[in-house]
Amino acid sequence: MTRNSAEAVVHFLRFSNDYANSIDTFKSFSTRKWHHVLQWLDDAGLALYFLRKLKDTNCADKIPAWALSRLAQNLLLNHERVDDLSHRFDCLNHRFNDAGIRYVVLKGFSLVPQYCSDASLRHQGDFDYLVDEQSLPAAQRVLLEDEYQLKPQLSAQELIFVKPSMGAPSRNHQQYSARSPHAVELHLDIWDSEQHRLPAMKSLFSVNRTITHQWGDLAFPALTDDDAFLLQVLHACQHLFTYWIRMSSLFEISFFLTRHTSDSPLWNRIEQKAGDDPMLRDFFVIITELATKLFAAPVPRLTYEWRWQIRPATRIWIENYARDCAFCGMPAHEFDLFPRAKLVLFLLEQYKGDRFREDAVRKRLIAPSRFSRIALSIKEKPSLVCNLNWWKRQMLIRRSLFHALSGLRYFFEIPRWRWLNRASSAS
Repeated sequence: MTRNSAEAVVHFLRFSNDYANSIDTFKSFSTRKWHHVLQWLDDAGLALYFLRKLKDTNCADKIPAWALSRLAQNLLLNHERVDDLSHRFDCLNHRFNDAGIRYVVLKGFSLVPQYCSDASLRHQGDFDYLVDEQSLPAAQRVLLEDEYQLKPQLSAQELIFVKPSMGAPSRNHQQYSARSPHAVELHLDIWDSEQHRLPAMKSLFSVNRTITHQWGDLAFPALTDDDAFLLQVLHACQHLFTYWIRMSSLFEISFFLTRHTSDSPLWNRIEQKAGDDPMLRDFFVIITELATKLFAAPVPRLTYEWRWQIRPATRIWIENYARDCAFCGMPAHEFDLFPRAKLVLFLLEQYKGDRFREDAVRKRLIAPSRFSRIALSIKEKPSLVCNLNWWKRQMLIRRSLFHALSGLRYFFEIPRWRWLNRASSAS
């Protein structure tokens, strides 16, 4: 998939009426390119948002009939998936409540309708819960009793459970099927400083500060609107730092901004909570600027105020690299010659602090966390070594090519990065 094709899709999805040029671009897409576009839309989480925009703008007849049919089929499948997941989600919440577990729901169904008008437009792959430390053993027991199994643990702050019987995720349109797998993630905290070797951040979210979120017939504890927005910012950053940010995250943040940019009490609460943390302020600016530039959402006042306080090198990264990193393909799936995804390491270097070891960048280049998870899986279950299907799902050749080629791209870019910083200091 070419960058120009993805740019055209994103431009069409902007929260503006300027989409005529995108429609003209769609007319030039070949059948082969449309196959790539649809796959990118699935990976980016934008496929069903794209379908909704086509219908809302009466442009459904501007794309091939077979492509429209595939999108419509995915929407029907996702309706069934949402119904199935909502039932599982409600049952799990009731079991947590009965066990006296103190928790708050993160992301997922709690994003509707503030970040997404209709749950059937989102592809959801997991349930996320923040639990307090005392409730963690009970939450684990509930999941194990429900036949979930704990995946190899890379973070002390996060436990991921899956149901093995559900099989492996499919990359085709069946990802929208109710039969496709989902996970349950238990979080003790949201920010894991060790994962990215970044400075520690004060605990921003707590099971003691929640609201009751109503979605359809379901009611469950969720974050307040200011906490939920900061969580979206941190979640987007964490994905950015692992070389692939799902474009739908930025789209949903932009959707929220179109509805709340003039909500002064909200931004005042966010300022009180995040204003004394320079790193969090920078992350807020990085994500909101990227989202608003891509999807033409209104810019919140805090972005205007904090953009002049961020580190000079961070500003250089935003202006020269942020958009490239946002359009990088999924590392395990997309092949690209010298992909730009690891240029985010220039940004990470700005926040290394005292706890960020000098060899951290080198380790990020040659020892990706996915390979560590593979090693842990084999250590826990040595029989996987002989499981050919399991090895195929790891996509080791593709992953190795991505890390090797993107690492070379990073080294090639170092002279330009240094020149941009020197030029900025001299001006």
